[in-house]
Amino acid sequence: MNIYQDLEDALYAYTSALFPTLASSGRIIFPFQNGPEPLTPYLLLNVRSLDAVGREQSSHFVSVDEVLNGSSTTLQHYLANVRFEFVGKYDNNTTLADLAQTMEMNLRTPRGYELQRANKLSLFRYQPIERVRLKRETDMYMYYQLDVEFGFSVQHIYEQDWIEGVKVVRGVYKDANNPPDYEMITTLDIPETVVP
Repeated sequence: MNIYQDLEDALYAYTSALFPTLASSGRIIFPFQNGPEPLTPYLLLNVRSLDAVGREQSSHFVSVDEVLNGSSTTLQHYLANVRFEFVGKYDNNTTLADLAQTMEMNLRTPRGYELQRANKLSLFRYQPIERVRLKRETDMYMYYQLDVEFGFSVQHIYEQDWIEGVKVVRGVYKDANNPPDYEMITTLDIPETVVP
C-alpha cells in the first residue's frame, strides 16, 4: 500500500470534480514530474508533508467471512499539508484568480465537504490565498497558492492465518521425589477433545 499515492489519488479526484475542464485537458498535475509544462492556466497539487497523527486503531477481533478467511484492520490518521498552486500567464490573471477563489470557497461548501468525505479527506484549516508574481525570461506569470491541511485516514486490512489445533504428542517430565527413572508422559490437545 502506498499512502502517498492514495493521498494524491484522493486529491486528484477531489480537484477533478471541482475543475472538470482542467482535468479533461491534463492541466491538473503534480510536482517533480518529467514532462513539458501544460498550457496555462493549470493547477499543481503539491503534497508538502504527510504525518501520522495519534495512535493507530487496531481491531482486536478477527472478522471471518463465509469461507472462513479471517482478517483484522488497522486504521491510521494522517495530517496532510497540501499546497494548491494555480499558475498562469499574466493575461489569464482574472481566470486564475477565479480558479483560486473557487477552490478556497469550495473547501467550505456542502458539496466540498461531500467531495472531501468521498475521498477520505477532512478539512482541518487553510491559509488565505497568496498571490505571487513569477517573472520568467519570456513572459510574466501569475501564481496563486492556497495552503490547506487535511485529515486523511488509511485503513490496512491484514489476512489472518488459522491454527485449528495443536497436539503435544509427548511431554516427558522427571520427578526427583520418586524412584529413579520415574517418568510421567502426557498428551495435550488444544482445543481439548472431550472423550465420553
